[in-house]
Amino acid sequence: MLTKILAVILLLTITMVSPSTSYRLQINVLNQLSKGRKITVRCESKDDDLGSRRLVNGDVYSWSFSRNIFGTTLFWCDVATARSKKHLSFNAYDESQRKKGLPKLHELTWEIKDDGLYFAGFPMPIAPWVSE
Repeated sequence: MLTKILAVILLLTITMVSPSTSYRLQINVLNQLSKGRKITVRCESKDDDLGSRRLVNGDVYSWSFSRNIFGTTLFWCDVATARSKKHLSFNAYDESQRKKGLPKLHELTWEIKDDGLYFAGFPMPIAPWVSE
Protein backbone atom coordinates (compact mmCIF):
# COMPACT_ATOMS: atom_id res chain seq x y z
CA MET A 1 0.00 0.00 0.00
CA LEU A 2 2.80 2.42 0.90
CA THR A 3 4.47 1.67 -2.44
CA LYS A 4 1.28 2.60 -4.32
CA ILE A 5 0.95 5.86 -2.39
CA LEU A 6 4.59 6.78 -3.09
CA ALA A 7 4.11 5.95 -6.77
CA VAL A 8 1.04 8.22 -6.96
CA ILE A 9 2.91 11.05 -5.18
CA LEU A 10 5.84 10.66 -7.56
CA LEU A 11 3.53 10.68 -10.59
CA LEU A 12 1.73 13.80 -9.35
CA THR A 13 5.03 15.56 -8.69
CA ILE A 14 6.30 14.79 -12.19
CA THR A 15 3.01 15.94 -13.70
CA MET A 16 3.11 19.23 -11.77
CA VAL A 17 6.73 19.98 -12.74
CA SER A 18 6.63 18.82 -16.35
CA PRO A 19 4.33 21.36 -18.01
CA SER A 20 6.38 24.34 -16.87
CA THR A 21 9.77 22.94 -17.87
CA SER A 22 9.16 20.38 -20.61
CA TYR A 23 8.61 22.67 -23.59
CA ARG A 24 11.60 23.96 -25.46
CA LEU A 25 12.49 27.61 -25.85
CA GLN A 26 14.34 28.99 -28.84
CA ILE A 27 16.77 31.89 -28.88
CA ASN A 28 17.72 33.70 -32.10
CA VAL A 29 20.52 36.25 -32.48
CA LEU A 30 20.20 38.07 -35.80
CA ASN A 31 22.88 40.18 -37.50
CA GLN A 32 21.12 43.25 -38.87
CA LEU A 33 24.19 45.44 -39.25
CA SER A 34 24.81 47.45 -42.40
CA LYS A 35 25.42 45.38 -45.50
CA GLY A 36 28.61 43.36 -45.40
CA ARG A 37 29.42 43.97 -41.71
CA LYS A 38 30.34 40.84 -39.77
CA ILE A 39 30.07 40.00 -36.09
CA THR A 40 31.25 37.17 -33.89
CA VAL A 41 28.70 35.89 -31.38
CA ARG A 42 29.62 33.62 -28.48
CA CYS A 43 26.83 32.29 -26.24
CA GLU A 44 26.94 30.08 -23.18
CA SER A 45 25.34 29.13 -19.90
CA LYS A 46 26.80 27.83 -16.67
CA ASP A 47 26.56 24.30 -18.10
CA ASP A 48 26.86 24.74 -21.87
CA ASP A 49 29.34 26.63 -24.03
CA LEU A 50 27.55 26.95 -27.36
CA GLY A 51 30.69 28.24 -29.06
CA SER A 52 31.37 31.16 -31.35
CA ARG A 53 29.71 31.86 -34.67
CA ARG A 54 30.65 34.42 -37.27
CA LEU A 55 27.58 36.07 -38.77
CA VAL A 56 27.31 38.21 -41.87
CA ASN A 57 24.35 40.51 -42.40
CA GLY A 58 21.10 38.51 -42.31
CA ASP A 59 22.60 35.42 -40.61
CA VAL A 60 20.98 33.98 -37.48
CA TYR A 61 22.58 32.11 -34.58
CA SER A 62 19.84 29.93 -33.02
CA TRP A 63 19.58 27.29 -30.33
CA SER A 64 16.84 25.71 -28.27
CA PHE A 65 16.77 24.39 -24.72
CA SER A 66 14.51 23.34 -21.87
CA ARG A 67 14.42 25.34 -18.66
CA ASN A 68 15.86 23.62 -15.61
CA ILE A 69 13.55 22.59 -12.77
CA PHE A 70 15.32 24.92 -10.33
CA GLY A 71 14.24 28.06 -12.22
CA THR A 72 17.81 29.29 -12.70
CA THR A 73 18.30 28.94 -16.46
CA LEU A 74 20.54 31.69 -17.81
CA PHE A 75 22.18 32.09 -21.23
CA TRP A 76 24.39 35.06 -22.03
CA CYS A 77 26.09 36.21 -25.21
CA ASP A 78 29.07 38.36 -26.14
CA VAL A 79 29.07 40.04 -29.54
CA ALA A 80 32.08 41.67 -31.22
CA THR A 81 32.50 43.38 -34.57
CA ALA A 82 34.81 41.80 -37.12
CA ARG A 83 37.88 43.71 -35.98
CA SER A 84 36.80 43.64 -32.30
CA LYS A 85 36.65 47.42 -32.14
CA LYS A 86 33.17 47.30 -30.59
CA HIS A 87 31.43 44.75 -28.42
CA LEU A 88 28.32 44.20 -26.34
CA SER A 89 27.13 41.59 -23.87
CA PHE A 90 23.62 40.59 -22.89
CA ASN A 91 21.53 37.92 -21.20
CA ALA A 92 19.82 36.08 -24.03
CA TYR A 93 17.57 34.26 -21.56
CA ASP A 94 17.28 34.86 -17.82
CA GLU A 95 14.73 32.86 -15.89
CA SER A 96 14.76 35.41 -13.06
CA GLN A 97 13.45 38.06 -15.50
CA ARG A 98 10.69 35.71 -16.57
CA LYS A 99 9.61 35.42 -12.94
CA LYS A 100 9.25 39.22 -12.75
CA GLY A 101 6.27 39.15 -15.10
CA LEU A 102 7.96 39.57 -18.48
CA PRO A 103 6.15 37.90 -21.39
CA LYS A 104 6.44 34.13 -21.35
CA LEU A 105 7.49 33.69 -24.95
CA HIS A 106 8.70 30.39 -26.38
CA GLU A 107 10.94 32.13 -28.90
CA LEU A 108 13.13 35.17 -28.24
CA THR A 109 14.83 37.06 -31.05
CA TRP A 110 17.66 39.52 -30.45
CA GLU A 111 18.69 41.85 -33.27
CA ILE A 112 22.19 43.27 -33.54
CA LYS A 113 22.02 46.63 -35.33
CA ASP A 114 24.43 49.48 -36.07
CA ASP A 115 23.42 51.33 -32.89
CA GLY A 116 23.20 48.34 -30.53
CA LEU A 117 21.13 45.43 -29.31
CA TYR A 118 17.36 45.27 -29.84
CA PHE A 119 14.69 42.87 -28.70
CA ALA A 120 12.72 42.00 -31.85
CA GLY A 121 9.80 44.32 -32.36
CA PHE A 122 10.91 47.01 -29.91
CA PRO A 123 11.83 50.42 -31.36
CA MET A 124 14.63 51.35 -28.91
CA PRO A 125 18.00 49.67 -28.38
CA ILE A 126 18.40 47.73 -25.13
CA ALA A 127 22.18 47.98 -25.02
CA PRO A 128 24.59 50.15 -27.02
CA TRP A 129 27.88 49.08 -28.53
CA VAL A 130 30.93 49.63 -26.31
CA SER A 131 34.12 50.79 -28.04
CA GLU A 132 37.42 49.14 -27.19
